[in-house]
Amino acid sequence: MFAVIYQGYLRPNQEENYQRAWQIVASYFKEHRGALGSCLHKTKNDLWVAYSRWPDKATRDASWPGEDAPASELPENVKQAIKTIQSCLDPKRKIAEIAMDVVNDLL
Repeated sequence: MFAVIYQGYLRPNQEENYQRAWQIVASYFKEHRGALGSCLHKTKNDLWVAYSRWPDKATRDASWPGEDAPASELPENVKQAIKTIQSCLDPKRKIAEIAMDVVNDLL
C-alpha cells in the first residue's frame, strides 16, 4: 500500500467548504481511479490532515494529475472541488506534502 498525506491550515470560516470539496475529490479517486480510500482529520491546533491510500505508488502516480491539478482529464465537478480545496487553504501556513510506503501494517 502507498499513502499520500496532505496537511494544511484553513482560512477562517472555510471548514464546511473544505470538507464538502474533500468528499467530492476523495470519492472520485476511490470510485474511478483506483484509490483504496481516504481519511480526513482535524487536530486540536486546527491543522487539517488528509491522507489517501493506494494499492501502490504506480497506481497513484498514473491517476493523480500531479503539479497540474486540477488537470483537464478530470470531470468538471472534481476540478472545481480541487480549486475549492486550494482556495480554502491558508497560504501563509503551508505545509509540504508527505508520501510514504507502508513497511509494516497490523491492520
